[in-house]
Amino acid sequence: MLGDLLEKRPVVFNGLNGKIYGTLYGNSSVWVLLCPPHPLYGGSKDDFRLVFIAQKLAKNGIGALCIDYHGYSYGVKEVDDVLSTILYLRNKTNKVGLIGYSFGAVVASIASTKTSVKGLVLMSLLKKVNGLEANINSPCPKLFIHGRYDTIAPYTDFENLYNEAKGNKKKIILETDHFYLEKNVLEHVSEEVYKFFTDLFF
Repeated sequence: MLGDLLEKRPVVFNGLNGKIYGTLYGNSSVWVLLCPPHPLYGGSKDDFRLVFIAQKLAKNGIGALCIDYHGYSYGVKEVDDVLSTILYLRNKTNKVGLIGYSFGAVVASIASTKTSVKGLVLMSLLKKVNGLEANINSPCPKLFIHGRYDTIAPYTDFENLYNEAKGNKKKIILETDHFYLEKNVLEHVSEEVYKFFTDLFF
């Protein structure tokens, strides 16, 4: 029912490093995990970009889970948190996708090489952050989303990462910066993410 698809509820489960707190959107047989940006700069499960995308997915029959990391651990425990969450979602389905934004895209890229996911969306992927390097060698299908005017994750670095990426891949270049503050840009992003996972899941 549509009401179930629009459901939003908190969730707590055990991970490798303790309890993981998240928010579930929707109720589906397929799920996507959304990885937030840098926790030292306010990145959390309530990041407005990820929540916007999660709501779009849930309204269209794809469950979404946004999580908080266990603080900041130079990316090591953050990757563990993502792997733990994928295991949690596998209790619901074998169809799990992964999205990361900014620092979260780096974390998601690494996690995708350590487990199997149906698809990977990397928004504003950084080449490296605080010693943590992106890994785009996962064989799963990938959607790269990037702003042409991004000064935090420079466009030239992105192009190099994209060209080096393995497997099936697609890129969407937006006339924006790192932050996706324009509503029409975020609507475009959420639509492309929805289409990407719909093609993979159904």
